[in-house]
Amino acid sequence: MKINSNSSTKHCAEIGKKLISLFQQYPISEDPYYTDILKKLSAITEDLIDSINRGGVHNDRKEKDAIRDADVRAVFYEVMARCNRRASEDQKKALRIKKILDRFGIEITDYTYINESASINAMLIDLMAPELAEERASIPDLNELLANLEGSQADFNLSNIQLLEDSIDRKKTKSATVLAKNVRDLINNELSVYLQSMAMAKPSQYKEFAELLHTIIKDNNNSVADHLAAVKRKKEKLQAQIIQKE
Repeated sequence: MKINSNSSTKHCAEIGKKLISLFQQYPISEDPYYTDILKKLSAITEDLIDSINRGGVHNDRKEKDAIRDADVRAVFYEVMARCNRRASEDQKKALRIKKILDRFGIEITDYTYINESASINAMLIDLMAPELAEERASIPDLNELLANLEGSQADFNLSNIQLLEDSIDRKKTKSATVLAKNVRDLINNELSVYLQSMAMAKPSQYKEFAELLHTIIKDNNNSVADHLAAVKRKKEKLQAQIIQKE
């Protein structure tokens, strides 16, 4: 029996892990071919799992962007609140801060990641100028809000850099699809064929492992078949609904 060619990358990784575990339970050190297959399967399965994990790694760049957007709005709202009060010396100072904010606009939160970062960094430089110390002090919590924005911008930068590095790493390594095929081919064309032959030649050493391999592959193929059948039923149901609406 062979692994169904429709098996997903995760299916192949799971089979690889199960077989590696079985290899450890049924060591046959005097069989160099068997040992060689073990080494190859272990290496490819490890690469496959790593590739799957890389592809599914959650990067929090979007969440970090949302936090810095909230910090940008907090700065604008705090300054606007002070500017919309009765005329006073503090209001005049707040208006000088607002003049800087107006050059950038709160809409910077809608910019692309790169442009937003550039705008925030430039805005922070202007707002944190030493000569504006009194103006900043005249607005409650402004210095704290600016510090928050500096921190959230720095956090975003780190997240963005990590995402770029992960993307570069993924391009340097084989895709999960290719590695899954390698795992499937190794099991189907080498391990399974070899164990079937050796189970007849030396049943005391190989038969039990060969039967377990058969069971693992059978269970996987049944799972794949069930999944494909469920997808087909869902597709047919959607098509029927579309026909009814027409």
